[in-house]
This record gives sequence, C-alpha cells and structure tokens, in this order.
Amino acid sequence: MHLINGVEVSEENFVTPIQNLSVWRGDGIFEAIRIHDGFLFALERHLQRLKQSAHKMLFENVDFEKIKKDLVLVASQYKDGYVRVIIGRSNSINDYDVYVFHQEPVLIPDHYSLQSQSSPWHPGGDFSLEENQVIGNKSTSYAQNITQTRIAEKKGYSDALLLNREKIVLEGPTFSVGWIKGDVVYVPDLELGILDSITRQYILLFGRNNQIKVRESRTTIEELYDVDTVFALSTAKHGKFVSKIDNTTYTQSPVLETIQGCFTKQIKAEKSTYLK
Repeated sequence: MHLINGVEVSEENFVTPIQNLSVWRGDGIFEAIRIHDGFLFALERHLQRLKQSAHKMLFENVDFEKIKKDLVLVASQYKDGYVRVIIGRSNSINDYDVYVFHQEPVLIPDHYSLQSQSSPWHPGGDFSLEENQVIGNKSTSYAQNITQTRIAEKKGYSDALLLNREKIVLEGPTFSVGWIKGDVVYVPDLELGILDSITRQYILLFGRNNQIKVRESRTTIEELYDVDTVFALSTAKHGKFVSKIDNTTYTQSPVLETIQGCFTKQIKAEKSTYLK
C-alpha cells in the first residue's frame, strides 16, 4: 500500500519529482515503525520523534494526526514488515509531501560484525543539544552514514560502528548500540549527538522498571573490546548480538536474552492495551 499526502496510488505512481528539494538536497525527515500482526509497536514514540525532527528541520503545519491515521491504515494491511513515513520538501521551502508505505522485513545476518570507523561528519559531543538546532533529527540525508556501511561491507563486516575524534563509541550508521559488562547494560548518552533511538528509550525504560540494570556511559573503542557482549538496537534489531568488532570476538551474555525477552513482553503488553 502506497500513500502520497493521504491518497492511495499504485506502486508505479509512487514517485517524487527529481526537482524536489528532498531529492537533490536530501531535505526531508522520516520514521520506520515495525509491524507486529497489524500492530505498530511504539507508534506514539515514533510520532513524537517525527514531530521533533519536523521542528528541527523547519517543517511547519504538518498534520500529524492525519499521518498517524495513514500509518495505522497501511499497517492494518500487513502481518509484518515496517511502515515508513517520509516528509520531503517539494520544489519550494514552504511546500512538502508526505509519503507512507509498507516495507518488507529486513534480513539480518546471523553472524553480525562491525568495523569501527572515525566519523568526522558526526557531532560526536562537540556541541550540546541545546546549542545546535539539527543534532539528533532523523533526516533523510543518510549518504555519509551509508557510505561508512559500504566501507565496512567491502572489508567483510556486516556494518560500521561510528566513533568520535576521541574514539568514543557513538552509534551505527542506522542503529544504536549497547553493551553488557557483568550484569549491567550500557548505552551512549544523547549529548554525544546520537539519534534518540526508540529502542534505546526502551532499554532505559526497562532499567527504570528494574527489569535490567542500565547506565549511560561514554566508552572508547579500546574499552569496548573488554566488555562481555555488544548488541545493536533499531526498529529491525531488538537486541541483535554483535559477534565481532574489528578483531575482537564476543560471547552472548544471558542478559541479552533478558533484554530480548523484555521487548517481547513490551510488544505484547502495548498491543493488548491498544486492542482494548
């Protein structure tokens, strides 16, 4: 199912003009939400982040209630996969189009490895969230992220792990990252300029609910080599075990299974509440 500004179109007509600023300037924002048998997990959290991105990227007068209804409509047609929404600038700064569509499930390799890479284009903690307008928005300008993924793939890795100038671990090109040492789970802090990952939000929620022990941390890549377990977090990855970073291999901590179980229970609980 494909919607442009709330109107259903065929896949052949689901296009955007190359003259649009969203194409030749990357001037747009987006969200991807996972479907669980027609149910959109963490829909309100994704919408809240979309609103924040719209504010940061100066998209005005967006009808988020209409977008929500369109997201739910598309999701209701599928058992799994994702619903994506893109708000893309049209041919002037005052106009935009909203694209909502279904995406098939992403295939994730069983053996998931990362190559650490410096990312000079990333804010990396050089600016505070309060003093920089665009830090942390979910922009469609992903070319630099994806280039780092491609570099890692050429070296035989599944993806990249981004570092700042001080070699502090930030995030992946399309995912957040966490790690486990002993019985404690760690995630990077948002002041590093990383995206406010929805799945990262849930890790912190599980900590507040005393389901796991969680701390925010700034950790260098050298320190990361010494932890027990590393995992990836995204809409597609609710705690994906990372088997290798650079030349360091890891074993899977039982705590990661607890995290994965927490996500399963959370999805079931939210779906149950939604259906009432």
